[in-house]
Amino acid sequence: MEQTTGRNHINRNKLNHLANDRVCKIVGCNNDFRINRTSGFCDNHEFHEHDLYLELHDPAGTLVNAPAHKDIIDALIEWSSTRNFGLLPFFSSLSFNSLGNVPDVSTLAGKVVHPGITVPTIGSIYDSLIEVINNYFPVNNNSSYQPLKTPRGEIPAIVLAYTFAGLLICEEANRGDRWFCRMVRKEEAKTTQLGAAMPIAYFATRIFPWGVEMNKSARNLTR
Repeated sequence: MEQTTGRNHINRNKLNHLANDRVCKIVGCNNDFRINRTSGFCDNHEFHEHDLYLELHDPAGTLVNAPAHKDIIDALIEWSSTRNFGLLPFFSSLSFNSLGNVPDVSTLAGKVVHPGITVPTIGSIYDSLIEVINNYFPVNNNSSYQPLKTPRGEIPAIVLAYTFAGLLICEEANRGDRWFCRMVRKEEAKTTQLGAAMPIAYFATRIFPWGVEMNKSARNLTR
C-alpha cells in the first residue's frame, strides 16, 4: 500500500468539535476559519491531501490488477459453500480488528497530529490483520492456496484474503472517522462514516437468507 495524491476524500474528522480554536489543524497551516466550524480545517484543507491505495504483485514482482471488495467476497463465498467452511467468524474477526483501528490518511501522513495519541503504522495494522487471516487460512494448508476465479483471473484464496484486508485498511483511512472518534474524542458513537464497514455489510447482505431479489441487489451496497 502506498500514500499518494489521488481521489482525495473529504476529511470527516471533527478536530474542532469543542469550538475552542480557529486555526487550521493541518501542520504548518496558519489560516483562520469560523470558530464554529467543527472540522478544524480551512477552505484549502477540507480534503485529505493523500489517498491510500493497494497494489498487488505476483511472485515475479509484476503488478496485478487487484479484484474489488465485492469480487473477493463473491469468490470466497462460492469457495466456502463447497467446503462447508463458514465465513462469518472470519469476517467478524476482520471487522473487530479493522474498524476503528486505522487512523485517517491525513493522520497517517503526519499532516494532522493528536497530542498524547500514539498513531499506529500501516505495517503494524496490516500485520495484525494477517494474524487473523492465518488463523482461518493456515499457511501450511494446501486448501488456503486453492485458486479462485475472479474478474481479474484466478487468485489463491489466502491471497484474496490478504488483499481484502489491505482494501479494508484503505477504506478506513480514506473515508472513515471511527479511529478519530474512538481514540481522540473518546466517543466512538460519534462516528459518521462507514469506511471498512461497507464491504463487510456487503458480505452480511450476501449470506443472510433474504431471497433472490435482495441477493441480486447486494452489489449496490459497495458502489
